[in-house]
Amino acid sequence: MPPPRRDFSRARIRTRIEAAILRHAPEHPAVEARKREVIGAMRGTIVELGPGPGTNMPFYADGVRVLAVEPNPGMHPHLRAAAAEHDVDVDIRTIHGEDIDVADGSADAVVGTLLLCGVDDPAQVLTQVRRVLRPGGTYFFFEHVVGPPGSLLRTAQKVVKAPHRWFANGCEVDRDTATTLREAGFADLEITELDGGLGMGWTRAWILGTATA
Repeated sequence: MPPPRRDFSRARIRTRIEAAILRHAPEHPAVEARKREVIGAMRGTIVELGPGPGTNMPFYADGVRVLAVEPNPGMHPHLRAAAAEHDVDVDIRTIHGEDIDVADGSADAVVGTLLLCGVDDPAQVLTQVRRVLRPGGTYFFFEHVVGPPGSLLRTAQKVVKAPHRWFANGCEVDRDTATTLREAGFADLEITELDGGLGMGWTRAWILGTATA
């Protein structure tokens, strides 16, 4: 039996804090450059999974249409404001990434940043990504992940796992997302590992890259 969907209505204060952090946190130069390169080159219909308060809106090119799959309604006002500020045509869907209501092969690209740490079933989300992408379409991802085996970082992640999950609306700090991506069945996959630095604490292990349907 699948786990129950998390109730975002019970986490309004945490949602406000999370939205404020995501809206105002500075982009790491390497991540920002990659977003401008990959997201900025996307055209047509783009599905963004878990866009939150619209952090990626500044990177979209003129004329694209973004289907924003954001199950947390507390993020919607921020998302709409960011889309309006950057003149992005956005259609917000209050659904979960595990069951996207988008037709097979209808998306030219998919974007998911800081996404797979917070969904109920990362593998199922990636199955949906592959389903909605047209052949040859690009999935861009940026995620924080589990620290290296035996590292102090991984030990710290075990210690903070429960309180971090509560505070961050279900975010799992220690997911092996790189392995999940490799097992998802994409035609091509490129993963870059990054260290976000001491300021990112137990979320400093990052991966970003692209996958092709």
